[in-house]
Amino acid sequence: MVSVVTAAGVGVIVLVHTAIAAVGARYFRITLETRWGSVLYTAILIPLVYVVTTLALGVLGLGAGAFEDPGQLIVVTWAFPFFLGWSIDLFWIPAPEELEDLPE
Repeated sequence: MVSVVTAAGVGVIVLVHTAIAAVGARYFRITLETRWGSVLYTAILIPLVYVVTTLALGVLGLGAGAFEDPGQLIVVTWAFPFFLGWSIDLFWIPAPEELEDLPE
């Protein structure tokens, strides 16, 4: 059974990775001219950032021993936050084209 502290650590990792995915996807949508460019940069660079944050948060002991299977670890701490963050950017935040028409 997983302790409350371990579950909270996994929750912190999921929240941090979701925020990274949402902000990263938004940044690439705003700065890159083509749609495919933002998709490729999001799909390639955000998981690279996940490697760094996973190593940094792993040193702190967050989520240590929560998963017996490496596949569960990848799905819960990488895939779920990645697609959740990306969908937050795509569906909940207005498109960059809509924000250019704001009054000054």
